[in-house]
Amino acid sequence: MLMLDGEVGGIDHYDPNGWDHGAGYQGAAASSLPGLAALLGLIAQRGAELEADDRAVARAAVAAPRELMCRHDAAVEESPFWRKAFWFRAE
Repeated sequence: MLMLDGEVGGIDHYDPNGWDHGAGYQGAAASSLPGLAALLGLIAQRGAELEADDRAVARAAVAAPRELMCRHDAAVEESPFWRKAFWFRAE
């Protein structure tokens, strides 16, 4: 679950299963709402390649936008949200 922080404008990642035992907050996913839109746009540009049945093509498609996304927003590098999203296709 991604949530907009109304005070600072960042996008935070929350695990709804962790609310009741204090483990809901998972870290920042993006620095701002426009930043999140840009990150999603970088992924969308590689949509067909990311869905490729060929694992080598899918891995290459993950590497390129991830590098651009990390340059665009520092939150991406350490974000469990993005790590999990990229791990899914890279495996």
